[in-house]
Amino acid sequence: MAVRLILCDIDGCISPEESAAWDWERFSRFVELVRDASAGRSALAPMTLCTGRPQPYAEALMKVLDIRFASICESGAILYSLHDNCSRMAPEITPERVRGLQALRNHIVTEIFPDFPGLVYQCGKEAQMSLYCAQPACFPEVARRVADFAVTLPGLDVIITPSHYYINIDLPGVTKGAAIHTLLGELGISREEAAGVGDTLGDMSIREAVGFFACPSNAVEALKQVADYVSPYPDIQGLLDILERPEMQSGE
Repeated sequence: MAVRLILCDIDGCISPEESAAWDWERFSRFVELVRDASAGRSALAPMTLCTGRPQPYAEALMKVLDIRFASICESGAILYSLHDNCSRMAPEITPERVRGLQALRNHIVTEIFPDFPGLVYQCGKEAQMSLYCAQPACFPEVARRVADFAVTLPGLDVIITPSHYYINIDLPGVTKGAAIHTLLGELGISREEAAGVGDTLGDMSIREAVGFFACPSNAVEALKQVADYVSPYPDIQGLLDILERPEMQSGE
């Protein structure tokens, strides 16, 4: 069955996972490919974003890439569509849970950050949190302390998932895969007509929500084991290789 939509993570796929400059030459090629696909000028299926990044970050990239489908932001917490500038939160996100996340954030900033000088809070998120550190050896201890405080907050359950350089703190039931299911249902696209690209454990739910899944060589081993295709190349070089696969073509 021909693919009608590609859902792609950003960090570790389109851009480096590290806080570093993008590969401009390859990114420029990628922009041309995606813009042509969005306009129906090529056989490549159109693409949208499925990322842990906040909505403003995704919005800027959507404008560069001419993405015309809603994008998934904050690891499934928000669906954002560019044509009407509309953001929708997942139904699992309640005011009580948001207040709990705010209390957790305040604790992290005031009580945990002083003990880990390289730890940085990723600003701009509404219903999910990400902590960045260039030295991820601290992640097990940070995650333990976050979890210990989270259980003291009424009505708040969180899922803590480390990636290459981030600790992601999510609400149960709020995943990229759940948001994909919602988006595909609204578009009338079946699971078999969707393809995905990711690189960390947070992208496992993308794998479960699409018919074809691929990852670059820098992906975590657990994700490689369930992928339909693993590129021999990392990051955007791997993504460009993946987009040449026949499974990524719309058949039109």
